[in-house]
Amino acid sequence: MKLILSFGPALVILSLQGVARAQALHVPPVEIGGQTGLIGAIAEGVYIRPIAGPRLTLNISQQNAIELAADTLVPNDGPGIYGLYFFQYKRTTRRPPDWSGIRPFLTAGTGGYYSYRKVPERRSPRPDGSVVVYPAHSSGELSRLTVAAFGGGFERGLNRYASFRLEGSGFAVIHSEGYLGFRVLAGISVPIGGYRASPIQ
Repeated sequence: MKLILSFGPALVILSLQGVARAQALHVPPVEIGGQTGLIGAIAEGVYIRPIAGPRLTLNISQQNAIELAADTLVPNDGPGIYGLYFFQYKRTTRRPPDWSGIRPFLTAGTGGYYSYRKVPERRSPRPDGSVVVYPAHSSGELSRLTVAAFGGGFERGLNRYASFRLEGSGFAVIHSEGYLGFRVLAGISVPIGGYRASPIQ
């Protein structure tokens, strides 16, 4: 009887470990992240610029998500910023056993470009001694959807509260001066509430 009682707790622990191994990754409804990398345009030549920006992921199921990302080109002159925005569908092709597993995904979507420029106040003297003041102002533009993009990548958990992401995509800008381009990005995603485990159905 003593032998049976001593084995009882051990059997319970082994059973709980078995349940833990039988648990799968459960992604939260929302993930926020940031990314940086390179963007290239292929027109009469190849032009490559560094980019950085935020990303918002809305997980509509365990393998399907809608994402909104903005890639801002690192400015090399002037006070303005500009870049591309993307609205895309993401499909995770494999569900790992836990948050530390590799999760490959494919993406497809659309987008456009945006710009923002802030012009400081300017004073211009006149020959008669007066000064013309041009007040500070700002201007912005958000284009309609003129981009078609397709890509893929993978995610891997760093811990329960962050995951690493690497992706690449090609895109086509469709307008009178259209061109082809590509993006290579690395970033971090932070789940709202953490990556949780739930029993496999």
